Amino acid sequence: MSKKSKRYGRAWKRIRDRYIKAHPLCEECQKENRLTPVGEVHHIIPLSKGGGNEPENLMSLCK
Repeated sequence: MSKKSKRYGRAWKRIRDRYIKAHPLCEECQKENRLTPVGEVHHIIPLSKGGGNEPENLMSLCK
């Protein structure tokens, strides 16, 4: 199993789905008063740089 698979497995899918449910619109677009559905959830501080899966380190973005 690759490192990426371990980081982004079932647990990540649950975290991501929960975050999307709470933040269904792109957070960057909302800053510009645009309502764009979320396409991805990104880590503000990447896992590789020590970031975690806490909600305060996540951001909903459109594609």
